[in-house]
Amino acid sequence: MTDVNNVNSALGQYDIGNKKKEETSNDELGKTEFLELMIAKLNNQDPLKPQDDAQFIAELAQFSTVEGIQNMSAGFEELATSYKSSQALQASSLVGGAVTIDGNTSSKLRHGELVYGSAEIPSGSDNLFLQIEDSTGQIIEDVPLGYQPNGELTFKWDGANLEVNGELADIDYSKFETDENGNIIPHPAGDYTFRIQGSVVGQAQVMDVSMSDRVDSVTILGNNDIQLNLASGETATMADVKQINAVY
Repeated sequence: MTDVNNVNSALGQYDIGNKKKEETSNDELGKTEFLELMIAKLNNQDPLKPQDDAQFIAELAQFSTVEGIQNMSAGFEELATSYKSSQALQASSLVGGAVTIDGNTSSKLRHGELVYGSAEIPSGSDNLFLQIEDSTGQIIEDVPLGYQPNGELTFKWDGANLEVNGELADIDYSKFETDENGNIIPHPAGDYTFRIQGSVVGQAQVMDVSMSDRVDSVTILGNNDIQLNLASGETATMADVKQINAVY
């Protein structure tokens, strides 16, 4: 009974019970309470039967482990906050620029601007064509690309000229109207869908295409995730961005 009273007296002396309610909202023992409990135990131990050294060292090691875990947790939280801030800064720099969104097959052409796209070309591909459809579903361009090496194929289009992997594609310009100065009048602004198809090891196949869109604004959500608000009205995350293109 005396031992119980001593422990209660020690707890009362250090007011551990009250501090625990104030500092923690659950039943977990924090490092401060752990240290105070150890001190109380040492102050109230039986002088004739002191605590075994090995047991004391084990308790100190346990305290160090608790403190280390808490410090590590705080470090991870700080790292996560820093990462989110860096990601928000990077996202804000994209406003007004074009990003290629993974899985997006359509893009909005604006007067005097470019649309960007990319596709993964598998090994053994040949006789490739890039088709462009307008908003009514009519194919307005069916451009032969022939053989292209496997890997990523990139292209950009201004409504008339098509550049594939840094080289101008073979466009039939005879179908375009011209202005009074003889300049080609490109296709009108609007929404266009892009498709690359061809032969892969003798079998017809349609390649996955990812198209660009302009970033109009950035929203930081309640959970600190970053949302890109695109000109098409769609939204995307930073993880959806496959490529960052030139600023419009």
